[in-house]
Amino acid sequence: MNNTNASTKTSKNITTFFILTFILTLPFYIAGALVPQEMAMPISLLIPFVPMIAALILTIRENGLDGAKTLLKRSFDFKKITRKIWYVPIILLMPIVYLLVLWILGLIGEALPESLFPLGAVPILFIVFFILALGEEVGWMGYAYDPMEERWNAFKASLILGIIHAAWHIPAFLNARNTLLWIVGQSLVLIGLRILQVWIYNNTGKSLFAAILFHAVYNVPTLALPVYGPPLGPVITAIFVIIIVVIVTMLWDHETMAKFRKNG
Repeated sequence: MNNTNASTKTSKNITTFFILTFILTLPFYIAGALVPQEMAMPISLLIPFVPMIAALILTIRENGLDGAKTLLKRSFDFKKITRKIWYVPIILLMPIVYLLVLWILGLIGEALPESLFPLGAVPILFIVFFILALGEEVGWMGYAYDPMEERWNAFKASLILGIIHAAWHIPAFLNARNTLLWIVGQSLVLIGLRILQVWIYNNTGKSLFAAILFHAVYNVPTLALPVYGPPLGPVITAIFVIIIVVIVTMLWDHETMAKFRKNG
């Protein structure tokens, strides 16, 4: 009976988190739709902090300021990554995918726009994107994910969280005047990346730092490389990400995504 009550309470807390996150983001959606497009980018840079704000509000309500401090400290729990081999997919997986996407775009004759930033700006972009990723993942992974895994399993929780995460981005995609094909492709990318992020998170001792770092690394090339300029960019990226997700879910168990299937 106590377990049932605890599960119900947890479900209500997570539902409240998602509702609060969307409500707090609503003013930014509206502002992004009303202002000139050149002003939409500065507004969109504030949106990633909304999940963290929602998580901190609920954590303070549930566990006080000490709980909020503990949640924030998890952002730098890199000591949990005891198997350093996991830095390979964290740092290299998506940059390699993006290079393959660029190669395919070139093969099919897609005109690639110039990069928004030179490669020399990558260190600065990384710092910016790490801060933005921290704002998102303190909420998505730090607050919401673990209770979701307890209720379902790692794969189902990651899929549900990925769908919600993608839906949360769609108004901003629409405000940026992206095509329907672009939005569908990018939404699939976000869902797939969430599954891969959970795979990395659970295999690094549930390190929130690992999840944040992976998020930052997969965002940097989107500005340093013209991957998402052509409409087909996100679609081709989604195909690669889905293939990787299929491989991961075939080789690791669905319950935790941290146990390798030795016997298939």
